[in-house]
Amino acid sequence: FLPNDLYPLEKETFRLYYTSASTDQQTIDIYIIDSFGQMQQVSFSFNNDSSENE
Repeated sequence: FLPNDLYPLEKETFRLYYTSASTDQQTIDIYIIDSFGQMQQVSFSFNNDSSENE
């Protein structure tokens, strides 16, 4: 898989796994394009969870 490339979805549901090595706030933009060329952008922002699991 290449970053910033288009990947056809075979189902309506998909999973995206992401692990950040940064302690800064992260923002990920997902662009979904349908078969008619209409695009929808979804943005996710989150902070690093540096807590240790016990």
